[in-house]
Amino acid sequence: MEIVKYLRILKEEEIARRYFVMNSFDGVLVVLGVVIAMYLAGIDEARLVIVSCLGAAIAMAVSGVWSAYAAERAERTKALRELERHMLKDLEETRIGRKVQMMSFLIALVNGLSPLFISLVLISPFVISQLGFLQLELAFYSSITLVLAVLFLLGVFVGRVGKENLVISGVKMALAGIVVSVIIFCLECLKVI
Repeated sequence: MEIVKYLRILKEEEIARRYFVMNSFDGVLVVLGVVIAMYLAGIDEARLVIVSCLGAAIAMAVSGVWSAYAAERAERTKALRELERHMLKDLEETRIGRKVQMMSFLIALVNGLSPLFISLVLISPFVISQLGFLQLELAFYSSITLVLAVLFLLGVFVGRVGKENLVISGVKMALAGIVVSVIIFCLECLKVI
């Protein structure tokens, strides 16, 4: 199974880890911004929150896959061309050439799908609310709690990679969610939004 081999390689790719963290982080903060703005606007339908967050998440996913594939493919193809120039041989149809294509594609998927999957988790309280099993106000609070938990876990992951204090790293990441919340609440108090 060649794909399993590529997935093992992907696990070791630093760029894939960075893309996962950065784009998951972006997805979390986008959902947080939408959820808080919807709450402050007095939205009383879970469906509106779901559609808004899902729309943003899909846009981020398409943008992430598209841009990362183009950028990764260009960088990896450049490196392949340099190797070909040194070896005086076309490597496009070799294992090395196929690896360039596959890794560009897999990294693009990590880049684009990480914010989408994270967003789906974060809007799950609104789905439960839409189904009638959770009050809308509790869905807002549950989603914000999930946001802070996911930010903390992303921080723990980053701390683990960097061999740093996991709790401090988690708290630093969760702090971003608090900053976003405070800014949005301040804008609401100033009647900017």
